[in-house]
Amino acid sequence: MKPRGFTLIEMLVSVAIFAVVMTIALGSLLSMSESDRRAQTLKSVINNLNFSLDAMSRSMRTGQNYHCDITLGSAPSASRDCTGISPSPPPASSFAFLSADGVTGVEYCLAGGQIMRAITAPASLPTSCAGASFSEITAKEVTIQSLQFYVTGAEVTSIQPKVTILISGTVTVSATQTSTFNLQTSVTQRLYDQ
Repeated sequence: MKPRGFTLIEMLVSVAIFAVVMTIALGSLLSMSESDRRAQTLKSVINNLNFSLDAMSRSMRTGQNYHCDITLGSAPSASRDCTGISPSPPPASSFAFLSADGVTGVEYCLAGGQIMRAITAPASLPTSCAGASFSEITAKEVTIQSLQFYVTGAEVTSIQPKVTILISGTVTVSATQTSTFNLQTSVTQRLYDQ
């Protein structure tokens, strides 16, 4: 008996089944590739946000004269608490202090959905979060919706000053996808003012 060869119908069915399987496999591969790209973008942006928060914490830790809410003036020559507990003022979206060298003023605030930083002479620190002395320290893909500084112990010499920072916002992963986040950290002054 002669071996039977493929007929045209059997060959068309085989090619059709192969095409369907390959289309499904290719769709899955493209979907996994897109998911990986989004995950890498999210990881990069979150790393930037963590780096910004760590940089803020390091500079605050060695600073002095913690001053909450720059709009109230005299920052950072006078220390100011803002614990949110009466009679202390509520938490603020801006914070200033003298850097470790004692001659440079550093200020952090929220403007346009970004965390801004200014480093100038203490006498020339602005009283609002605007101006050429400010630069963004967070990535464009991050939109900060809330930045709050709670300062305790800055006005009292018997308590070591502490700053609690609360940040919330969104990260743009793609044109149609965003991810929300909430971060909190506390910074205690290394050598407190006495």
